Amino acid sequence: MSNIRDVARLSGHSVSTVSRVINNQSYVAKQTKQDILDAMEELDYHPNDVARALSTGKTYTIGVVLPYINIPYFQKLVSAITKAAFKENYQVTLLPSDYNEESEIKYLEMLKHRAFDGLIFTSRAISFEKIMEYSQYGTITCCEDTFDYPISCAYTDREESYKKVFDLLRRLKFQNTGVISSRSEKYSQSTKKTKEAFKGVFGCKVPEKDSYMGAQDFNGGVIAAKKLLSSDPDIQVIFANSDQVAAGVIRELMVLNRDVPVIGQENLDYSKLMNFSTIDHKLTEIGEYAFWSIFEKDIVKKEIPSEFILRGVLIKD
Repeated sequence: MSNIRDVARLSGHSVSTVSRVINNQSYVAKQTKQDILDAMEELDYHPNDVARALSTGKTYTIGVVLPYINIPYFQKLVSAITKAAFKENYQVTLLPSDYNEESEIKYLEMLKHRAFDGLIFTSRAISFEKIMEYSQYGTITCCEDTFDYPISCAYTDREESYKKVFDLLRRLKFQNTGVISSRSEKYSQSTKKTKEAFKGVFGCKVPEKDSYMGAQDFNGGVIAAKKLLSSDPDIQVIFANSDQVAAGVIRELMVLNRDVPVIGQENLDYSKLMNFSTIDHKLTEIGEYAFWSIFEKDIVKKEIPSEFILRGVLIKD
């Protein structure tokens, strides 16, 4: 097996020069660099990644914490992060958490021990205070508003986007609005902002009979539709927490022969194929910016405007 000394001997350059080429450190003459690269190819020499990380202080790896791998919302975020990382020759390690605090802390400990150059939380169960305890060990970015906490983030103002949708429903005189969420507002900023926006527009809390919590995917949407229509047969419109959930709702409405408009979130293929309205929270832009923020020396917070996409028919005769 070839080593760095073999490369130096064959190329006719010093070990230190070969090391600079391998680690992209300081300037090396073009011809010298080519000599070394040719020698590496001839010897089929591949740098030891662990040794390289020790010498450069970088792992060229970003950790991405996500609760679920099979949910399109997180898949879209991860896709954007991975594409941005690929352009910079960085690897992405997916870190499933299932919203388990112990798992998330374990990943923060891995950052502490230099397993990654940075960590991105697509969603979380732990508090911002706990995240801050590890900020000294590497850059941490969240794909949500971190408010006054000194933690970098990329996000959309979800409360504002929700208010716009609920205000539209109010002006269209929808009175019974079903609202679907995935988790309690105690743990989910999205759920909290949805309920705050509803109260801000309609002047009251979401009625219990018109609220369903626990839907995360297509099947969850099917169950949510059954429960909502059972508890309130007069529901006039349903606001779902994702396009995937909305698709499940629409499928069940078809089975029940009910013509109820449904609004989703994230502008996934579901909403395009099934032609229903959705809020595009710009997950691609959020994922890209989250990756780039890892390399910023200072705390950076980027708000990205969302977009309401009107499809299908909301105005009823």
